[in-house]
Amino acid sequence: PDPRSAFISGHSDVLAGVAVAADSSVGAGLLSERSALGSPPGGLETWLLLRSMRTMDMRVKRQSESATKVVAWLDSESGGRKFGVEVVHHPSIPSRDDHKVAIEQMPGGCGGVFSIELDTEDAAKKFPGKLELFRDATSLGGVESLAEWRRKYDSGVPAGLVRMSIGLEDPDDIIRDIEQALKAVRST
Repeated sequence: PDPRSAFISGHSDVLAGVAVAADSSVGAGLLSERSALGSPPGGLETWLLLRSMRTMDMRVKRQSESATKVVAWLDSESGGRKFGVEVVHHPSIPSRDDHKVAIEQMPGGCGGVFSIELDTEDAAKKFPGKLELFRDATSLGGVESLAEWRRKYDSGVPAGLVRMSIGLEDPDDIIRDIEQALKAVRST
């Protein structure tokens, strides 16, 4: 699954991908293989992607705006930091080295996906299960918010890492849900 197709679909109901090549001869080879192997998307997948592209602009803008608000709360001393959030990974944070470049390259917003690192592996492991608005899932870019403890799938990431994909829920509701989940993992 390709994250670009996940955001194009936006409803977690299409499995598709994107192949991009800077070298035109590599691109021609990819096209030739695709034609020979017969791997274009099916009619239903194509229709679902077309349907979703009609709302993609407003979905991605809303997800990005909401994620930026949620990330600012998570990165604040009166917000997430108070509840064990040690690191927030999202280019909308002004203190990050990549912030200036991100703002120049992404004037419409920095996207709806980010990750946080909690202070303990146990808290990170329990956190997705304590969320009420989020589903514990790997997908990205859907209308529903998702969270996953990445260590479950990748032993090479920090033990406290949780990846989050923001959906279309109200950002204040998302913040309240994250706060109650952070408190819940501290009390268990």
